[in-house]
Amino acid sequence: MPDLNALISLHKLTVRRGSQQVLRDITFQLNPGECWALVGPTASGKTTLLQTLAGHVMPTASGMLTRRTSAELVSFKEESSQFSYSGYFYQQRYQATMSDSPEGTDPAYKSIPTLRNYLQFTESPENDLLVERLGLKPLLDRSFLKLSNGQTRKSRIGKALLKHPTVLLLDNPLVGLDKGFRTELTNWLGELINHGLTLMLVADPLDIPSFVTHVITLKNGEVQWAGTKESYVAEPLDVPMAALPELQTKPRPADFDAAFQLRNVTVRYGDTIILNTIDWAVRAGERWALLGQNGAGKSVLLSLLYGDHPQAYANDVSVFGHRRGKSGESIWDVKRRIGFVSPELHLYFPQNLSVRQVALTGLTDTLTPPKRVSAETEADLRELLAYFELTGTINRPFGTLSAGEQRLVLLVRALLKNPPVLLLDEPFQAIDARHIELARRLIDSFQEKTILFVTHDQHELPNSVNQIYDLNTRK
Repeated sequence: MPDLNALISLHKLTVRRGSQQVLRDITFQLNPGECWALVGPTASGKTTLLQTLAGHVMPTASGMLTRRTSAELVSFKEESSQFSYSGYFYQQRYQATMSDSPEGTDPAYKSIPTLRNYLQFTESPENDLLVERLGLKPLLDRSFLKLSNGQTRKSRIGKALLKHPTVLLLDNPLVGLDKGFRTELTNWLGELINHGLTLMLVADPLDIPSFVTHVITLKNGEVQWAGTKESYVAEPLDVPMAALPELQTKPRPADFDAAFQLRNVTVRYGDTIILNTIDWAVRAGERWALLGQNGAGKSVLLSLLYGDHPQAYANDVSVFGHRRGKSGESIWDVKRRIGFVSPELHLYFPQNLSVRQVALTGLTDTLTPPKRVSAETEADLRELLAYFELTGTINRPFGTLSAGEQRLVLLVRALLKNPPVLLLDEPFQAIDARHIELARRLIDSFQEKTILFVTHDQHELPNSVNQIYDLNTRK
């Protein structure tokens, strides 16, 4: 029986999502003052365990759940009565969606909350200090959908902290955050724990924060190990020497000298300058990392290149040798040469499509799969899924996969048409180290492709990425 002092306890609990058993025979209890790191490979059940502890997922099979306090969960993707991504369309332009209209004036988006509304922010010295520490104070009256990926992550953390929870559950809390704020957040959480916060967070097994007291390891939905951090020994990284996929789809030739060229590009919204006099060129065959702190303008820069950003036409932006808005070349002429993945694309992707359908949408550069595909494409799809150990997911609904599995499927989507350019915006979010290494090897094997890789962690960069453009230092 569970300890009567436990805040939340599970006893021989099994959880299903539809026909999929995600957690099996879980026994665990969270006691006051503890801080647990939850570790495990992609698709091990980490997110489902946090959702179960928070009461967002109810047990549908056997076992017992006892909860003596509420818990705040900061998830990878929020869908709630207050805000739902499925209620809005995806478009790769300013911060991936929305029009160029001033805040609150576009009638199609008047229902979208500002950050202030989203946080349910009320003025007080304590609340002011909290949002200022998160770097969110200047953004309070900005539309929630116009925040960058990192700013959105900070907002979700801020919303939870403003409720002053007894128990805080964090799913991949450092994903999408720049190095400086990762350190700041880690120090901040340590302070909160010293003041009585009980915490559980998904963590990298090789980088567990110092304030953690206990570790629990999941694998295939079962508890593999649980105990004190001092007793925990991380398993060595085991990356199989899998044969690289041999795509039957012929690679599209690089029919350009420069994939992207920006000359003196400036983007501003009202009095806010997002990009300031950017000069940068990515030539055919080059492999670049694009770096920058949260809010530095990475998402805006990418939408100038790949999407239909309205200010692309007021600037000197050339893509594949054609100036945007001057040559008659459409956005679809641009997209057909690029394999693309981004955090925003992930957030908006339809959950009801099968994995096969999601991957095939890469051929149309939309969220809709083609009606017919070639035998070569079908073979390539199976080859890529097998490489990433996803063969068994091909007919499953996208929404039933873990966040890490979903990101791998979207990477397969970007690769499937074998394009000359890969534009990979934080492609490894929520993916475990084993699958990141598989992906890096595969990307390095595409020797003729032009690559633009966005990351906050330079350790993620494929070995072949040998040039860096940092939006903060402008070099």
